[in-house]
Amino acid sequence: MTTLAVVMALFHLLVASPLTLFPDLIVRGTHLLLALVIGFLVYGMKGGWARKAVDLGLIALSVFCLGYLIVFHASIVVRPPWTRAATPMELFVALGTVVVVLELTRRALGLAISALCLIFILYGFFGPDLRHIGFLRPLAHSGVGINEFVDQMYFSFEGIFGVALGVSTNFIFLFVVFGALLQVIGGGDFFVNVTKAATGSTRGGPAKMAVLASALMGTMSGSSVANVATTGAITIPMMKKLGYPKNFAGAVEAVASTGGQIAPPIMGAAAFLMAAILGISYQEVITAAALPAVLFFASLFVAVHWEALKHGLQPMERSERGATLREFMAGWTFLLPLVVIMTFLMMGYTPSLSAFYGVLATLVTPYLRRSTWVSPKVLANGLNFGARAAVTVAIACASAGIIVGIVQISGLGFRFSSLVLAFANGNLYAALFLAMIAAFVFGMGMPTTPAYIIQATLVAPALVDLGANPLAAHLFVFYYAVLGQITPPVAVAAFAAAPIAGASSTAVGWRAFALGIPVYVIPFLFVANPVLLGAGEWTDLLIVLSRSAAAIICLSITLTGWLGGRPLAWISRGILLLAAALLIAPNHVLSAIAVILIIAVWSLQRSGFALLRPKGDERD
Repeated sequence: MTTLAVVMALFHLLVASPLTLFPDLIVRGTHLLLALVIGFLVYGMKGGWARKAVDLGLIALSVFCLGYLIVFHASIVVRPPWTRAATPMELFVALGTVVVVLELTRRALGLAISALCLIFILYGFFGPDLRHIGFLRPLAHSGVGINEFVDQMYFSFEGIFGVALGVSTNFIFLFVVFGALLQVIGGGDFFVNVTKAATGSTRGGPAKMAVLASALMGTMSGSSVANVATTGAITIPMMKKLGYPKNFAGAVEAVASTGGQIAPPIMGAAAFLMAAILGISYQEVITAAALPAVLFFASLFVAVHWEALKHGLQPMERSERGATLREFMAGWTFLLPLVVIMTFLMMGYTPSLSAFYGVLATLVTPYLRRSTWVSPKVLANGLNFGARAAVTVAIACASAGIIVGIVQISGLGFRFSSLVLAFANGNLYAALFLAMIAAFVFGMGMPTTPAYIIQATLVAPALVDLGANPLAAHLFVFYYAVLGQITPPVAVAAFAAAPIAGASSTAVGWRAFALGIPVYVIPFLFVANPVLLGAGEWTDLLIVLSRSAAAIICLSITLTGWLGGRPLAWISRGILLLAAALLIAPNHVLSAIAVILIIAVWSLQRSGFALLRPKGDERD
């Protein structure tokens, strides 16, 4: 497995380098082939020889089916679609590829995605029969035959080897390897130590450290569960030691780690998919996502600060937190690979070439200082770790390609958009609410990448038809697909944090959901105010950003129930909640009313006005 993982990483470095040029189908086929072989080794069945024989059979089937694609790629790319019947061999390799992709999807990502793929496949073949079922009649179509199916899935760039797998091949893989290498050479420890030193002198330092460290780790990993496993192992025990309740400690880490997926430049791999689907540059996507990400972490930062005040928590001891400058100087070279990537991106180079130079910089960085030297084995382990992590993304993209292929060939995308428009009755905000619910459903049941791809295919076009900015619409469905990671009942980020916190998964999940409520408002903010995505004059941006930040802070204070050194009465919470709602709408009069309400609550709270003070001094 280690050898194959290193070979896969070196192959992608060779493909991304400016020295070589490979046909697209060969690159995607090789990418999927290596991912399948490594995947069946990593997720092999436990047991005797019979089960090992099944794994070997699936590996052999993968090699044969994908090897056929690689060997005969020249004739496949010029094959006219849907004009002739597939030969028995073509049927075998196409259907065999679908089988191995679905089986590895089941093993690596769970039954939900593979079952969803099967539902879509059945919909493709039996869609015409839906006209006999009343409430499903709008989804009926003319039907998909076996020849159309294999042409779409295997012999075109519209199915398994479509945009999603192409993005995984060209962009995601190298960025995942980059993040893995940066972690194994010491970059992860550097970020954690610097944030601990920077935030430890403030109240609730470990919680704020969890927020900042997860944001920085998100720039490398783009995975909520991976962030929980890395930063949470340090921050959660620190929060508990400081006095935070264990449910709250786990929830802070879960929400902060989930936010790592929306922190540029990696953004859980969706930034690359979004750019490819919208036909815009990668730089435009991460630029648009920057301010919403700042709002995300600012809202969480405010929430943990007020929670620290509410519980009377004190700063960390100086001996525990260290000195910021000393920690920074001890590992500042770990910033160089990030600087290399961002510099090449700003110079206009492609993301794949920027990642190529970023990986090279990461391989060199440990040897710039004697104190950070690592052995070649450590670098090989980093390539191995990165390749294995990227395998799950590749399989997710391949299985999502099956769904997207069925959506395109059956016309489901148009039908689904029409249904959303009909239910929303022409109202954008009603459609946004429906899209949010759909994103939760997909986001809770599957990883973010396939959840976003499905949403981008089915839901985002309906939002655009109702007048939403296209980039805002795609970021909207992406955000809620991400937030599905902390939305009960399947809050996977909370489930990962709960064992570290020593708390119930359900309790941590609901606490994370409550803590993240201000974050759930951010997508509505940037759809209502596209200027938050970087469009418009800087004066407009400043006004909208201030209004949005005020709305988020109001929500955080409302949920915490603490302001001005005193508990907040329910009437005060209601007033602040109303102010937050008024600040969302792009209306200056409503914003002025909201500001007056906020000042009134703050003044009365500071003065201890009896009508706005809860009975007793209990800290709920």
